[in-house]
Amino acid sequence: MAGRKSQNSISVKMCPQQRARHEAYNEPSKQTQRWMAEARQRVCAHLNHQKSCQVCTSTAAAERQNQLTAQLKAAEARNRVRRRRLHYQDLKEQEINLMISCQSNAQRAARLEHLLSVRQGKINHTDCMDQLQRRRVEEILEDEKGLTINRR
Repeated sequence: MAGRKSQNSISVKMCPQQRARHEAYNEPSKQTQRWMAEARQRVCAHLNHQKSCQVCTSTAAAERQNQLTAQLKAAEARNRVRRRRLHYQDLKEQEINLMISCQSNAQRAARLEHLLSVRQGKINHTDCMDQLQRRRVEEILEDEKGLTINRR
């Protein structure tokens, strides 16, 4: 204690800059040490809380990112399947049109076209022919010998 009092009396006689330099090398008082320990604990608790919040938000963000990635991949897969299906339908339509155009007469071409519909979605159930056109088509289809239309 005597050493402490003599140091206090010496530090009082010093100018503030010298006293600050001198006290920087002295051990702080018990009360100051307790305050410093409490401050350290508060800082550590605050940092731990921030880290836990960051972990929660980063996991939520990562989960959302994974979900968006999965949705994007699913949409791309659906698009690929749709393009493949359309490509296949186009090739099938071209093949059927080629077969129809290569028939020896119009009667066979009309029959084949009626049997092999090009696209199911294109079938229109409304009557697009008048009575005269319908009679002419029926006459062509009933002609077994090809006398009405001969493509030779």
